[in-house]
Amino acid sequence: MIHHPLLVKGIEEFNAREFFEAHETLEVYWNTLSGDEKELVQSIIQAAVAYYHFGRGNKVGAKKLLTRAVTRAESVEQNTLAINVLPYLEIIRQSLYMIESEDIQAMPMPTIAFTTLHESP
Repeated sequence: MIHHPLLVKGIEEFNAREFFEAHETLEVYWNTLSGDEKELVQSIIQAAVAYYHFGRGNKVGAKKLLTRAVTRAESVEQNTLAINVLPYLEIIRQSLYMIESEDIQAMPMPTIAFTTLHESP
């Protein structure tokens, strides 16, 4: 499967913990989508912004955005956009739980993986 270059770039930025950049890249791609694909990319954008906020000490903003990211990720099929959704979803749930319980020793952050090898067009 060939993935859109903006999706690949945004996922690479997210996985490198470049959350602001991932948000910017994925937002451009998100505007071209609909349905489950749009929901999943919106979830990843929200998670990126949540981790960005968390890194800047804004736990309230991080909690709000992670809550939305979890809800959106829960609503899509496992292999939407050939992304392995379940591990991503599990980690953002853990992050949300840690913020809610204020038991933040080491914030878990997901690494997003494609279910198939990706190729650049």
